[in-house]
Amino acid sequence: MGRAVAKGEYITSLNRISVDLNIPIRKVRTAIKRLKQTGEIDTQTTNKYTKVTICNYDSYQVEERKTKKKTTRKRQTSVKQVTELNKNIIKQENKNNIFLSDCLNSATWAEVVCMQNSISKESLGKALDTFHNHLIMTDEIKNSIKDYKSHFVNWLKYNKVDAIKNSGSYKWKWKGQSTKSGTKTELEKDKKFYDQPGFDFKIIQNGH
Repeated sequence: MGRAVAKGEYITSLNRISVDLNIPIRKVRTAIKRLKQTGEIDTQTTNKYTKVTICNYDSYQVEERKTKKKTTRKRQTSVKQVTELNKNIIKQENKNNIFLSDCLNSATWAEVVCMQNSISKESLGKALDTFHNHLIMTDEIKNSIKDYKSHFVNWLKYNKVDAIKNSGSYKWKWKGQSTKSGTKTELEKDKKFYDQPGFDFKIIQNGH
């Protein structure tokens, strides 16, 4: 693209990383965010590509044989730290999934929430799905079922109409990406990034 790439820099895109590693783009964003927070990498993003810069790149390079073992140990430590970080991210995200399941299966709690908000159980399920996707998009993790339920009830007061309306089933895809399905919120987020020339962004199913 007519730009010089220095040592320790790599031109890629969130979509390419997602395809190469076979993980959702939201997890790519979360992993990159954590790596930036720990000072492992830095990024510069344009509407065409993302440039990833490895911080302290030279410290990973071996120039003399006598330093090879020391550098290898440093790399192994770094890889281990990143692996543990990614495991922790997945572990944290699984908390929200467990809390969502608990809410859906808590008949007494569901009945109370439905009465307080004058909605059906079906509408409650749609609202919970929308709220869950909201937490995913904002990288927000709840530490207990009590916090999850409390946040949901408060969030529902201000988002009830949109939550129920926008929680239909949507399907979409773009070049190099298999068909995705989810809520309107997820669709709009991907559309913002990939409804661009060259991506062939397509909406396959536009809700109910």
